[in-house]
Order: sequence, then structure tokens, then C-alpha cells
Amino acid sequence: MSKMDGKRSREALIEFLDYLARKGLMNKATASARKAAANTVLGILDEQEAEDVTVIDVDQLFIRYANLAGSKYKPESLGVYRGRLKAAIEDFKNYQSNPMSFRPSVQSNGRKTADRSRTSGQNDSATPEKPVVRSMSSVTVAPPASVSILPIPIRQDLVVQIQGLPYDLTPAEANKIANVIRAMASTE
Repeated sequence: MSKMDGKRSREALIEFLDYLARKGLMNKATASARKAAANTVLGILDEQEAEDVTVIDVDQLFIRYANLAGSKYKPESLGVYRGRLKAAIEDFKNYQSNPMSFRPSVQSNGRKTADRSRTSGQNDSATPEKPVVRSMSSVTVAPPASVSILPIPIRQDLVVQIQGLPYDLTPAEANKIANVIRAMASTE
């Protein structure tokens, strides 16, 4: 029996995110980013608070987290973490409610799916979806492989943000990126 069977704890949420990545229900990078946000932010909870993450007021939790973290993160980074944690908890709630009809809030390529969890069975005809129009230039450019921003705290007062990493980044590609960054380091 799995830790997440019927449980709503912090550990069950983390196991759930691992499960989504392992089964291919969510891109591994997306699941990993959500897991990192959950581990970081939910880490401030005591054991009793962490027993049921589905009842947590994420906005209030982020006020506590920001107070504890001080200036460690920029507001933009906290916003990214908040969005990831909210999405993780929402998917977790939906899975707990009905595992057989569960669909993650992002497709396997990382793009958000329609708001089916919010309107389950209801039509929201007040705001019809508009098609996205992209201008095409003479050079064909592949669509971005990633739309997420990965915040990396490197100093007490500095968080670097990396954007555009493909969800299927290989170790060789990661090394190539790391080598470019290493070349930028000052040797003073």
C-alpha cells in the first residue's frame, strides 16, 4: 500500500508528484519543479500542520514563508513557487477525490490544460477562448520547449533565474550549459 492512499500529508503529496513523473502523467521537469516548491515551502510546517495539505491556505502559508525567508527570494520567485505549489495541491486534491478520472493540470509537454478541475461539468460561456495568433517570420523557429522560470538561489541576496530549459534536457545538454556558466565565473 502506498503512502498516498487516502492520505493527504506533505509526504503523500511528494509521493504523488513522484508518481506523476514516474507514470508519464506529467513531464518530469514539471513534477520536479512542483516537488521542489512543495518541499521548500511546506518544509516550514510542523508535523500536525503537514498532516493534511489539502486544507492549507496557500496564500497565508506564503506570507509565513516570506517572513521566514526574509530577502532570500525575490517576489517573482515567490510567485513562481506559489503557482507551482497551488497547482500541485490542486492536482493532489483532484486525484484524491477521483483517481480514475484524474488528469493533471498540465499536459505531458508542460502546457496548462483547460480549467476542467474548476468547472467540472459546468460551461463557462462568458469568456470564450480566443485562438493564439503567432506571427511567422522568414526563419522557422521551434516553439519554446519550456515556459517555466527556474529560480536558483546562489547567494543570500541573489537568485538567478533560468528560462527556456527544455523539459527533456539531457545530461550532455546540462553539461554544455554548465560549461558556459563556468566560463563566465570571475577568477578573482
